[in-house]
Amino acid sequence: MLEQGRLGTRQLTTLIFMMVVGDMMLIYPSVITSYAKQDSWICAFIGVPLGMALMAMFLKLCSMHPEKNLVQMARSILGFWPGTFFSCFYLFFFIIGASTHTREVGDFMTTQIFPYTPIRIIILMFVIVIAWGVSHGLETMGRSSELLMPVVIVFIVVLAVCLLPQIDTRNLKPVSDTGVVSISQGILVSIIYPIGEVIPIMMILPYVAKQAHRTRDVIIAAGLGSLVLATLVTISLLVLGAFLTQHNIYASFVLSQKISIGSFFERIEAIMASSWLISTYFKAMIYLYAFIVGCAELFKLKQYQMLVLPASLLVFGLANLISPSITFIVITIVPYWVDWDTTLGIILPGCLLLIQLLKSYRKSSVTPNNPSQE
Repeated sequence: MLEQGRLGTRQLTTLIFMMVVGDMMLIYPSVITSYAKQDSWICAFIGVPLGMALMAMFLKLCSMHPEKNLVQMARSILGFWPGTFFSCFYLFFFIIGASTHTREVGDFMTTQIFPYTPIRIIILMFVIVIAWGVSHGLETMGRSSELLMPVVIVFIVVLAVCLLPQIDTRNLKPVSDTGVVSISQGILVSIIYPIGEVIPIMMILPYVAKQAHRTRDVIIAAGLGSLVLATLVTISLLVLGAFLTQHNIYASFVLSQKISIGSFFERIEAIMASSWLISTYFKAMIYLYAFIVGCAELFKLKQYQMLVLPASLLVFGLANLISPSITFIVITIVPYWVDWDTTLGIILPGCLLLIQLLKSYRKSSVTPNNPSQE
């Protein structure tokens, strides 16, 4: 097998939690509020169980081919050439995803923290770090996520608790005043952004040790990640209101700037930024890993480490080319990204699962009548 390391269930759940939270920690409140306005908190909480159901669908598909990753599954279910084309579509998604997350880090750091630093320097530093992580293998990534996930959780809890004195329930009114279409779009966003973008995990599951309660723990981890994001959306609405949440790209970062307790515990936005960078780092690293392992599987290579350097350089180039500015991302890319995520996170895996179920049903119905077995 391409990957010699093995993940435990706990390491897998921490990686999934990091991917669900990922870059959404800062931009999720703004994105979902742009669709559902003051009812976005309702959509976010509705999306928690629906997202867990989507994760269960991913696991169901993988359980039918427990020793195969997404590329191998596609070739097995669809045939060699259709499966290869199907896999290339996902590999393109993985490399663009890794590049987009890297670009988000560059845009955030140069607009909020280091305005005089060239964005290419920030992107280069981030690419070096994720390439270093991928080169050390899956087991190292899992152990480092175990180490850093408590840091992310503590930062989020501190943010939520410290903002309690500033909440205003009037910001949630009027409730259910948004149209059905807008609420439906908000619910779709609450499913597809946190959970639909965890699809690269299907490149990792074959390398996870088979332990008890693995499926349950993975679904719970996905649900907890979605619940954390729903909580951030609610706090953002209660403190900032729907209008400011929608028009502040980094709403969670703005919230951290509002914390002031006793005139001594304040200006902790660097802590929030650190938490976001950690979770985004793991998400970008898993996307890059999925792309590299997928390419190695596609071309039947014996090891994937030789692809780390060229893939990292490709991410660096695409991160610089993918958009000229943060404004371009918000206006041009974000409105269509949800359609792309819906296609690759719900429609295509659903079709793959449906085809596999039909093939299994047909095989089970034909086998008893096979004369050769009598």
